[in-house]
Amino acid sequence: MRIITRSIAGGDIGSALTKGVREINEELEKVDGRITKAYTEISIGPSGWYVTINVAVSGNTPHKKSIIGINRKGRNLEASTKNASEKLNKIIADKEGEVVDVFTKSIPTPLSGRMYTTIVAAINEDVFMPANNVTLRRQRLKNTLEFLNNDPKAINISKIAEVFGVSRGIIYKDLEEMGFKRSHSTEV
Repeated sequence: MRIITRSIAGGDIGSALTKGVREINEELEKVDGRITKAYTEISIGPSGWYVTINVAVSGNTPHKKSIIGINRKGRNLEASTKNASEKLNKIIADKEGEVVDVFTKSIPTPLSGRMYTTIVAAINEDVFMPANNVTLRRQRLKNTLEFLNNDPKAINISKIAEVFGVSRGIIYKDLEEMGFKRSHSTEV
C-alpha cells in the first residue's frame, strides 16, 4: 500500500489543479497497483489557491491509473457543473475500467454571473501499464518470482523478454542483478 500526496499553490484553481494532477499522475506511472481511494481539497490562503490531492494505491498489478482534474466556469452553479461534468465525461468516454472516487466543489466569484466548478476523478483502467524502466521491470520480475518460490527455472526467459519488450540478455542481467545466477543446465 502506498499514499501519494501533492499540495500545490497557484494564483487560480485551474493552474494549481493542472500542476497537482500532472505531478500525481507522474508518480502513479511509477508504481504498480490500483487506486483504492482518493481525496481532494481546495482552499484559499494568503498566497492564492491550494489544491491538495491524496491517492491510496494498493496491490502490485501493473494497471494504468490516473487522476483527472477539470475546472470550468459557468454563469451559475448549474451551468458550471454541467460544463465540468460534460468535459470529464468526454475524457473518460473511451476508457474501460472504473471510477474509484469523485470530488466536486463549486466556488462562486465576486463577479455577478460567474461560478467555477472543479471535478477531480480517480480512474483505474482495465489496461496494463508497460514497464518503461529497469526498476519497474525488475520489480515485476521479482513479484513473479516470489509467486514461484523464487525459482527462476520456473519462468520462460524468452517469453518474459517478449512481454517486457527487451532481449533475453536484458532479462538475464536483471536476474543477475537481483541475485540469481545463470546455471549451465538451464536458462538461468
